[in-house]
Parts: sequence; C-alpha cells; structure tokens
Amino acid sequence: MRSDLRQGFLDCLAIILRPVARFCIKRSLTLRDMTELAKIVFVEVAAEEISSVSKKVNVSRISLSTGMHRQDVKRIFREGKRKDYTPGYITRVMGQWQQDEKYITSNGKPRILECEGEDSEFNNLVRSVTADVHPGTVLFQLERIGAIEKTPKGIKLKGFVYVPKSDPIEGFKLFAKDSFHLLNAVDENLLQNEKVPNLHIRTEFDNISATDLPKIRSWIVQEGTRFHQKVRKFVSKFDLDINPKKNKDGGARVVLGSFSRCLNPDAHKDEIIMLEDDE
Repeated sequence: MRSDLRQGFLDCLAIILRPVARFCIKRSLTLRDMTELAKIVFVEVAAEEISSVSKKVNVSRISLSTGMHRQDVKRIFREGKRKDYTPGYITRVMGQWQQDEKYITSNGKPRILECEGEDSEFNNLVRSVTADVHPGTVLFQLERIGAIEKTPKGIKLKGFVYVPKSDPIEGFKLFAKDSFHLLNAVDENLLQNEKVPNLHIRTEFDNISATDLPKIRSWIVQEGTRFHQKVRKFVSKFDLDINPKKNKDGGARVVLGSFSRCLNPDAHKDEIIMLEDDE
C-alpha cells in the first residue's frame, strides 16, 4: 500500500474515532476498555475474513493479519478468554459510598458528604478505594457525568449508578448498525463494480441562524419519515416473508439509513473546523 494512501486511511480513521472517543469519555469508558474490545473485534473480523478465502483459520494467520501478539490472539480466539477488568475508579467510589457504613444513613441511603479540605469525608472515601487518583479528580469526574449534586452541606450522590438520561442502549445499537452499514456501503462503492452504487449523499449548509434550527429539525423529521414510509411500501413488495414466491430464494438484505444533525455555532468547533479543512 502506498504511504500516502495509508496515511489517508489513517486520517479517515481518526475522524471516525472522534465520536467514538467522545462517546467513551462521556460515559466513563476508558482506553483500556476500548483496547480490549478492539482486540476482540479485530480477532473476530480477521477470522471471518480468513475463513472466506481459506478453511484454515489459526492463531498465526490472525496474528499476522491484525498485528496482534500471538498471546492475545490465542487468549481470545482459541481459549475464548476476555480480560475482566475490575470496575473503574468512578464505579468503585460510587459503590463504596452506597455500601460502607461510614457513608450511609441509618436507613441505608448514601449520606451527603463534606468535601472541603484534605481530610474531608469525600476525600477519605476516595482514598479508601484508590491511592492512584487524587480525590479532586474523582470529584470533577463525578460532577461532569452528573452523578453528584452540590448542596450547602456537601455533595449528594444522585443515583446508585451512573445512567445517562432515559435508556440509551437501543438508540446506540441503532447508531452502531447504521455506522456499520454506512462504512461498508462506501467501501463497496469504491472497491466493487456494481452498475448501481449504494446511496451515499450528504446535504450541508453552513450559514444558518441557530433560531431556525428547531424548524429545520422538525421539517427533516417529518419529510424523512414520509420518505421511509414510501421506501417500506415499495421494498415490501419484494419481501418473500410478506409475498412468498416459490421460484425465488430469499436472504438478501436491503438497508436504507437516514440521519440529520443540526449544530449550533459553538458545538464542538474542533470537529467542525477539522471537517471543513478536509473538504
């Protein structure tokens, strides 16, 4: 692979990873979590790719194709073992706050803790969990993720565990699937010679008043919903579960994803500038 092409791919990968990194940081998922998960996914995908061209899938071939140490490949591929890290400092501090008799009320609820000074209740709580991180750093992180509330008497634990607003799992699963299909659609457009390519269109305007964004969001949602209803009505005619046909075999998949994003002028300026410079 030419060095300039490889660097181009790395630049694209950096752009892809930025929202992933922001997702992790906002939810107290660490680089260590990401690294272990990346190893698992690399091994799984490498095994799939190798098996598509050869019956022989082994540790050596996976190690060579991924650049991973044989020890890690063997642990994941052959032994099925995944590193079970102990919970992060934030989770452990919150758990200690809920369980240690020194930090709970008579009815078992986390007490409001005084947090001023080196020998404060909160600092002692953190030190009972770890000596590697300064209590002030833990306090900042808890406040950043919305896990605590400051009161005149000290800090109050707002929940038993940190959970973002509503239930995000299904929404992020949909995002993950959309990302998977979009990346593969672009890859197929570039590397395969289909007569009709996959749809890959982006519409963008960069000088809109922020006061008009709610109106634009609403319009896009309404029109996008109508468009998908039209697509479902058309494609359903070819779905063999709905319209069985004896002379046809099914199994092929059709995916159409749509998304929009309306950003205020001050939203993640670093990302906006980076994307504009790339165009």
